[in-house]
Amino acid sequence: MKKKVLSIQQIFSQANKLMFALAVIPLLVSVILYSRQIFIYQNTVTNIQEANEIAAKVDDTVLEEMWDVVTGQIQLNDYKKNSIVDELRKDIYHIQENTSTKGERSILEVSLRIIDTLENYQEDILNNLTKENSYEKNKEVMVQVESITQLLSDILQEFVRIEINLASQKNTELIQSLVFLSLIELLILVGIIYFVSKNRRFLNERVQEPLNNLITMSNELAKGHLGYRLALPETPEFSTLTESLNKMADDLTQLLEENALKQYHLAQSEVRVLQAQITPHFVYNSLDAIVSLIEQERYEEAKEMTFALSDFFRISLSKGKDWISVATEIRHIKDYLVILKIRYGEMLNFEIDVPDQLQEYKILKMILQPLIENAVYHGIKFIRRAGLIQVAAQETEDSLIFTVTDNGLGITSERLLEIQEELAKGIDSDFSTGYGLYNVNKRLLLYYGRQAGITVESRYRQGTIVTVTVPKQQEGQENV
Repeated sequence: MKKKVLSIQQIFSQANKLMFALAVIPLLVSVILYSRQIFIYQNTVTNIQEANEIAAKVDDTVLEEMWDVVTGQIQLNDYKKNSIVDELRKDIYHIQENTSTKGERSILEVSLRIIDTLENYQEDILNNLTKENSYEKNKEVMVQVESITQLLSDILQEFVRIEINLASQKNTELIQSLVFLSLIELLILVGIIYFVSKNRRFLNERVQEPLNNLITMSNELAKGHLGYRLALPETPEFSTLTESLNKMADDLTQLLEENALKQYHLAQSEVRVLQAQITPHFVYNSLDAIVSLIEQERYEEAKEMTFALSDFFRISLSKGKDWISVATEIRHIKDYLVILKIRYGEMLNFEIDVPDQLQEYKILKMILQPLIENAVYHGIKFIRRAGLIQVAAQETEDSLIFTVTDNGLGITSERLLEIQEELAKGIDSDFSTGYGLYNVNKRLLLYYGRQAGITVESRYRQGTIVTVTVPKQQEGQENV
């Protein structure tokens, strides 16, 4: 049988109903039980009072009134209208209405029969009053009346004794009921404690834990842990909310992956555009220089330039790879600088200082060559002294730091501020000016994230220092 799943509203409604039942049922049982016992006890006390009053009436009034009739002190007609015997019978009937046990009813029946006998003697007395020598005859009857009234008094006292015993019994029963109800209340209290404990565990499992899990998931998603997921809880409301959060995380992850893929392809496209822009211009000038060297019969220089150009393009292509070793990247810029050195002669010098222990780290290719090109074509080209390009590398605990320094024209403070502001835009930077610098910065951010970046320092007419920082990566750790 399928287990019924309760909503949060149903859970609290069920708990409230059970708590109400546990509170009301003992109260109703107590009221009913105590009311019955008290009612019986009160009737018993009333019966005792009335029986004592009847007994007193029998002892004090019956004989007195009958002797008054016998002696003529009470008129016959007046006595018939207010017969004491009729009053006794009515009083017994009234007590009989409040009895509940067989013993009580039996002794009252005996009392009624005695009253009937007393009534017969009363009739004899009244009949004798109409005859001669009635006094002597009634004296004989009164002897019997005295015996009957004494018997009635004794019977009524026996009834009082029975009622007292019954009252005592009811009192004992009340005490027992109190003990019983106390035990019941104790059991109910234990039941309530058990229920509250069970209900707390139930609410913790069905409400608190799912809520805590949702809070944890929200915090994890806020921290960027988009792979965090939750199993669906049983409570319908939390199940719906959890499913929505899981779907939102899935959609967000998918969107980020799609965006990252788009950015990756965009970066790839921009690299190829950059290569397409650089390559024709660079190739034409290099080939013209090689032809010129051959015409001047400077064959060794032409040969050196040809090998450098060939190696430069071989590394640029890298069989489609985006990641190369530091050693390969340094060879790439060295080929580039060798070509420029042959073209510019003594007007251009370069120095490369990269420690051997950094050579095997993997880096994104073509991040230094555009910076060197900027240094040459936007710095050294505009000075009349010999230009110097210095490329150096060092390491920190988790990063590689490359610097490209030139002694060219430098950058004015206003233009430097514009460049720094544009670099701060990251992947949203404008490529209309400073194409190589901004493109390298964007590629670094797309491939490495915020762990990488470029800084530019410059003094006008003295030179520029461009610093590139990238995370350390060994073979197989490329962030493609």
